[in-house]
Amino acid sequence: MKTAQSDPAEAAGRTSEGPRSLTRILALFDLLARCKRHMSLSELSIAIDCPKSSLLVLLRPLTEKGYLMREEDNYFLGPRIFQFAQSILTNHPFESVLRGVMNDVVNQTGETILFAVRDGEKVIYSSVIESPQPVRYVAQQGINRPLFCSASGLVMLAFDTQQELDDYFRRTELKPLTPNSITDENELRGLISEIRKTGYSSTAGTAHVDAAGFGVPVFRADGHLAGALVIGAPLERAKRNKKRYVAAAKTAAEQLSRALGYRSEVGETGRH
Repeated sequence: MKTAQSDPAEAAGRTSEGPRSLTRILALFDLLARCKRHMSLSELSIAIDCPKSSLLVLLRPLTEKGYLMREEDNYFLGPRIFQFAQSILTNHPFESVLRGVMNDVVNQTGETILFAVRDGEKVIYSSVIESPQPVRYVAQQGINRPLFCSASGLVMLAFDTQQELDDYFRRTELKPLTPNSITDENELRGLISEIRKTGYSSTAGTAHVDAAGFGVPVFRADGHLAGALVIGAPLERAKRNKKRYVAAAKTAAEQLSRALGYRSEVGETGRH
């Protein structure tokens, strides 16, 4: 009696199929999480670049286990995946995710990273990880800054309603912190309008004479601001590396927004 043995090539194929199937399942969940409508088998096949026959092999057990639901030929997320997501959010609070993402940005850029939240007319740095470099932007956790002259504060103002913005300028004394602080209301309104278009703020010497900041918004699931992520750096380094720093900040902010449940429309870049 012969013992069945696997052909080496066949075994190798099965080994590579495992990770590919896992990648497709993750892509499937990500796609359906970002989409606000049900998707057909054909649409899913095209979107994740997977043949229908192979995709059906993945969809059947996911549907049977309740991770996906099916109505006619359309698929959407099922109750089990929401239970799974809730367990993650319960056992892994946002602060741990935030610190992990901030550490990644420090490693990528070598600069100080801050997360700021709004407190009335000011922003407070609720989390800070400083650059390891000898010459760096230094900030203390818990310190506050006026909205109009800080990178994080300008992000907050950029996502105010028109009425909220008008009220802010009516009641706020635009007292400069440095000779570079912008205190002209019209100029500030222009900057705020530009932030809405580009998705980031940029300051140079407005809160500290020798420091620059790049701020990006982080959104909650309901689309409202959770806070602002900021890269702080010495002026010269910030000027040389602006494009790279802004890109790193935006990518990190998108990760944090997604961790909070924020989703943009499929095919859109979101509010960033």
